[in-house]
This record gives sequence, C-alpha cells and structure tokens, in this order.
Amino acid sequence: MIVVIWNPSIRKSVSIVIPNVLPYSRYGYTLIGFGVCPDDTSHPKLVKINVNKIKIPYTWVVEVCTLSTRVWKTVYMGAPFKSCDLMWDPVYIDGIIYCHTVRFDERLWSNYIISFDLKREKFGEVSLSERLARAYDLVVAKVNESLCFLEYYNEGETSVCGVWTKKDGINKPFTKIYTVKVEGKSVLLGFRNNGEVVLEMEDDNDKGYAVEVYKPSSGDINGDGINGKYGGFSAVSYMETLLLLHESYSIIH
Repeated sequence: MIVVIWNPSIRKSVSIVIPNVLPYSRYGYTLIGFGVCPDDTSHPKLVKINVNKIKIPYTWVVEVCTLSTRVWKTVYMGAPFKSCDLMWDPVYIDGIIYCHTVRFDERLWSNYIISFDLKREKFGEVSLSERLARAYDLVVAKVNESLCFLEYYNEGETSVCGVWTKKDGINKPFTKIYTVKVEGKSVLLGFRNNGEVVLEMEDDNDKGYAVEVYKPSSGDINGDGINGKYGGFSAVSYMETLLLLHESYSIIH
C-alpha cells in the first residue's frame, strides 16, 4: 500500500510505502493514522496499527514512521486493552490521534475512545459518561479544533444528532452543545465557523442525497445544490501550512 501526503498550500506531495498491511477480515485488519508532532520540530508522523483477532485478547503491532528519518519503527507489540474493535476514520487534534473502539466484556459492549500521543508514542484512554459509553451509534469527530462526539438516534420519524464536547477545560466532563433535529435520514458532516451545521441528507423523492446547511438558531435548512450518493460526502477543517516544503518527492519505504 502507498499513502500520499499532499499539501495543497504549496502543491507538494510525498508518497510513503506502508509495509505489511493486513486486508480487512474476521481475523484482523490495519488502521492508519496521521498527525504532526506538537514540538519545535513539527515532524509529520504516520501510525500503523495491525490488529490480530485470531486469539483473545486481540494483539496489536504498532509502528510509527517519521518523515524526518523516513524509517518505520515498532513502538508496541502486545494487547494494550481488552479485546476491542477499532473503528475507522481516526481524528487528529493537537498532537494526539483519537480512535473510537467498541469493547466486548462479558457479553456486553461499550464505546471507548483510545488516544495515541505522537510525541510520547504512548496510548491513553478518554473517559466517557455512561450515556456515551452505551450510545448505540457514536462517532468521534473534531469541531473547531476540539474533540467531540456525535450521538445519533431517532425520535419517531425525526433524525437526531447530539453533539458533545468539553466546554471548560480538559478535566471537565463532556456536555451536549448542539441537538440537531431534522426530518428524514441525515449524517452530520461538519460545522461552519458561524455555527451552522453541514449535513448529508436524503432528498424528499428518495433519489439520492444532498448537502444541506442547518441553522441551529432557527431550525431552517437550505440546500447548497450538491447532490450524490449516500456516504459520498465528507467535510473536514484545514489549516494553511508550509508542511512538506523541504521534503523531496521520493517514495519513502
């Protein structure tokens, strides 16, 4: 597998070979994360986690590649947590990669959020309330550079998404800051700087999906004229940077 890191600000990219990738199956899989080390060097790093599910507890092999050295190194081998499945789409915030996991314990399941510190190259865990730990449909996300959780559920025919984050510091509990209620099937894609919510919504004629903008203050929904298939949209925040300016275009093995 080859991963391409591209910086659109300077129109430059670097290709990196990911070795020993496990195809997704009942026996295991590979998860890839990317972020920038929060120190004076600002080194970009790739993190690869190979999960082996053949035996319980599941065993992990964790490798890190730093662009400055262009070398993959193993930083962990073992079972850091009880048997759990890592979800896709990890989130990077301020030097830490967060990943949603579902853990099974005595026939019960719970949501857990695992963190990986790029500077220390160590695992951690985010504390969740009982409600979030037991939420049936929970998604980890980034809103305004902060860690958030999207809790999806239905109230009759209305699709509801609760947005949870920490408002007053890292040691405070997560609280709900938004409740998005819309008619029909929808997925929250992101937030504008003015607080408006960008949604992927099923259209009225059930012919496809469209990008819509929801205003929490009034509950109004306006279309942007962007249409497509379910799961075909994504929206992420970005920051202009000179990252990769001094990197060569060669493939990193």
